[in-house]
Amino acid sequence: MVTPSTGTLTFIGNQSGLTFQKSFYWADAVGTMARIDSGLGTPGATGGENYCVFGEPVTLIDIAVVTGPTVALTGRLMANYEYTPISFAWTNHLNTLTSRPPLKIPFRAGTRISILPQA
Repeated sequence: MVTPSTGTLTFIGNQSGLTFQKSFYWADAVGTMARIDSGLGTPGATGGENYCVFGEPVTLIDIAVVTGPTVALTGRLMANYEYTPISFAWTNHLNTLTSRPPLKIPFRAGTRISILPQA
């Protein structure tokens, strides 16, 4: 697939207006969900969880991937371990891009949000 990568997911709380940033780690194993910060800092191959969950409805507004992947990948957003129709191209969300595509992807309170890498 590709070398492991890291990045940040940025959410806005739909009720509180607070910004939530979650670091993630994308392993180089096919079919392995990204590891997302569970509150203890940047996740690695064994840290974090394979999902994040919020106590209020949130909207995903940005995905920033640390520059490094050398192949074109996509990520499939998942809600409660179910596929959603939403996927994103890794190369369009590199942290070095000054104009990443704007996102406005809503999730209900309590939804387990995860990312599944796809080649």
